[in-house]
Amino acid sequence: MDERGTTLLEMLVVVALIACAIGVAAPAIRAYSVEAHLLGAGRAFKAEFLKTRSMATRRGVYTAIRFERSGDDAYFSVYMDGNGNGVRSTDIAAGRDVRVVGPIPLTARAPGVRVGFNPGIPAVPPDSGFLTGDPIQFGSADILSFSPLGTATPGTFYLAGEGAQAAVRVNPGTARVRLILSRGGRWVER
Repeated sequence: MDERGTTLLEMLVVVALIACAIGVAAPAIRAYSVEAHLLGAGRAFKAEFLKTRSMATRRGVYTAIRFERSGDDAYFSVYMDGNGNGVRSTDIAAGRDVRVVGPIPLTARAPGVRVGFNPGIPAVPPDSGFLTGDPIQFGSADILSFSPLGTATPGTFYLAGEGAQAAVRVNPGTARVRLILSRGGRWVER
């Protein structure tokens, strides 16, 4: 007989090899997925920051993102200056600076991503030490303000995923908005 085919033993060996390959690749695929969700959320927040800066320069009025909390819920809103002195918490409370967008829930809009820090992540250079404290760092009022000239309040907004950390940073003076990711303890711009 000259019939050709595969034996059951050969098929079991192939299935075992495929299972081993999947087992080895699964952690890498999961890490890639977490990073992709983290970068997607970071890009969404970066886009909101850039949109607000554009609104300020286009309309010629101070415009700001205010990060707000109500109990356990957190959200952000965009406000425009109503009296020529910049967006301020007291003017928002008095109704002089008006909300033009929001409130929008401050969820990262991505599975497994939250506003916060992972333990043991080094601070973004030129800072030293490790990330601690408030993950929203735009002054004591948590307001990211853009001027009609395009300058901004400097600060950083942190996002965390399982084993991954990202930051959306606004540079002083230039108001350049950067998305950076921590990889192996090093911050890399994305």
